Amino acid sequence: MVALNNRKSSLITYVLPLLVVLLSVVLAVSPLLQKYPELATAITYDLTFLAPVLFLLLSKKSNVSKIKAVPFFIGGTIIASYLLPESGQEHLNYIKNYALPIVELTVLSFIIRKIYLGVKAFKSNAVNTSDVLVIIKKSAHELLGESRFASFFASEITMMYYAFFSWKRQKRSVNEFTNYKENASITLAAALLLIVFIETYAFHIFLMKWSSVAAWILTLTSIYTAFMIIAHIKALLRRPAVLTEEKLFLKNGLIADITIHLVDIKTVESYVKDMESAELTVGNLGLSKDSTTHNIAIHFKRPQQIEKMYGFKETCDVLLIHMDDKNKFLNRLQERLEQLSV
Repeated sequence: MVALNNRKSSLITYVLPLLVVLLSVVLAVSPLLQKYPELATAITYDLTFLAPVLFLLLSKKSNVSKIKAVPFFIGGTIIASYLLPESGQEHLNYIKNYALPIVELTVLSFIIRKIYLGVKAFKSNAVNTSDVLVIIKKSAHELLGESRFASFFASEITMMYYAFFSWKRQKRSVNEFTNYKENASITLAAALLLIVFIETYAFHIFLMKWSSVAAWILTLTSIYTAFMIIAHIKALLRRPAVLTEEKLFLKNGLIADITIHLVDIKTVESYVKDMESAELTVGNLGLSKDSTTHNIAIHFKRPQQIEKMYGFKETCDVLLIHMDDKNKFLNRLQERLEQLSV
């Protein structure tokens, strides 16, 4: 109920200012402006003042960031510049000369402050864990709030970190387990990376004959994809599963994570066949629903949430995973579960 009310508040926050903009545009292109030139002043302030201020007032009752009022101001200024005749832009010129620099300084100050808070949050979270992805996620949500944009931002920063900066490999502890050696995850990713390079070169040559812009767009997109694959491979090597006294942290490179409280585990067993049930939702940490590469099934007492890239989430009653040393992992996890049940 609370979530529904928040969505309604967020929707109203955007709809009413956009309605002001739409009505202002209709007036600007209608014959009324030619008949009553003084309407240009009203349209100017509706686009550059009323819409952003209305957004700011409505955002107080929702979780929408107030900084998003800036696009309303800038967009309104641009729209007014194109739609209003030069004879009706006297007040718009005042806004461009005096209000616009103030808005620019405000935005710059906001960005500098967010960067400072981001660095501070990153250092604070780094004390509690050494997992870079977890640190960046926590820092992004502290900085930008619980939003899809924060998750997207965290995914992009994490991808760049693993692609360009993460080179040192750490020693594994007895409670850390790998999941990439026996299922050929890295081999498949490397093969995909090779295909991306080959296909990019071939299509770039082909598209250059038709459109150089399209060719370079494809090439840049492919380069971005290649860096993402490299980052995922390095994350597979550096982000093992971790078993603590109370929690189990399962990870699949940059694709997905899940944090499980051990008290929520019903049973854990070797997985050797397809698991189909109309009552149970079966999940995994991969991109596809293919279950042939998994060797362990974890059943939960209550649904658990898988966190995937860019803020996407998935709920499951049973989780299928792959562990390189299956027997060692099962034994260690069973020991922990037995200790909790005592």
